[in-house]
Amino acid sequence: MGVPQGGAMFVAVIHRVHDPDGLRAAVGEGRAADLIEPVTPAFRATSRDLRIVICVWEGESVIAVRDVVERSVGSFADTEYYEVQVT
Repeated sequence: MGVPQGGAMFVAVIHRVHDPDGLRAAVGEGRAADLIEPVTPAFRATSRDLRIVICVWEGESVIAVRDVVERSVGSFADTEYYEVQVT
């Protein structure tokens, strides 16, 4: 993963999912429609039941990442956002 490009930062996103089927569908639609610009997903890890999802995104700011993520999956999970360093 390394160091973010330009003025970008890494943002950890922790979803506590209350609608796994809705989240799964929204993620598929978002990828198909390329709705993730101008932020880039670095990686994602999920619990087996899709109730917890942890992602790291690269973007200009926590707000930029939050705006993209909330627009696509905000209604399916309660989500926290943190600027992080990847080591």
